[in-house]
Amino acid sequence: MSEQTNRNHYRTLQVDRDASNNQIQAAFRQLAKRYHPDKNPRRKTWAQGKMHQILEAYQVLSDDTRRNIYDRKLKVNESGQTVIERMREKKNDLAAQARLVLHHLLEGNTDKAVSLYEQLTCRRITFSLGHHLDERDYRDALFLLGEAYEERKQWRTSLRFYWEAYEREKENRKRYYFEELKDRLRVLFSQRLVRGLEPDEMLDNYRRALSLGIPKRDAALIYKKIAALHEEHGRHNEAVEALDKAQELCPGMKTLHNMREKIAGS
Repeated sequence: MSEQTNRNHYRTLQVDRDASNNQIQAAFRQLAKRYHPDKNPRRKTWAQGKMHQILEAYQVLSDDTRRNIYDRKLKVNESGQTVIERMREKKNDLAAQARLVLHHLLEGNTDKAVSLYEQLTCRRITFSLGHHLDERDYRDALFLLGEAYEERKQWRTSLRFYWEAYEREKENRKRYYFEELKDRLRVLFSQRLVRGLEPDEMLDNYRRALSLGIPKRDAALIYKKIAALHEEHGRHNEAVEALDKAQELCPGMKTLHNMREKIAGS
């Protein structure tokens, strides 16, 4: 997530750092009314620019995941560059380099973060960010590295980071990105990591997606994929069983009825 931190969104919305969601929403509505181009016909270009800033700030601060990442980035920016320069100079200090990886991630400099992380793992096979970061920072690093590798379409590497973050987050589900982790893992297991795999590997990924406790409709769609896979490989009984589970979750899903007729006629 590469939210820009060169503009302070809290100042833009004129709220405190600890403002509640309701306060943020109220501030956005008040400012949107004040700066709407229709209310400023003589300064429309200026008003449009103000509205863009207000909307950008609201979109970040009203979303818990984006707000938490933004807060971390803002804190890093405000800490000044001297600490960062010291970390860069300590090339043989693994703890300092681990902090620098996290800094790059929080800044949205994913190319630098990934490059440095891979250099560190090449220098020392046993290197782990978890040995040098506290638990909160390590979880953030796992999430952001998973995101960085997902953007690079390196699905298996992305999965490794997301899955460890997920396992750690299960112990504390109140943290801000647990549900987002589940959704990203679901996409990886059920869409990204099934292409070019053997049937049993595909089934294993589908089952891991189901183990995440995803919404019923999403689970039904995965069971439908499982049924199609079984049917494609001549496992008729297993296909029917998977389809039964899908219809139990979403009885009104029309595509399931069509698929059942197709299987019955084969």
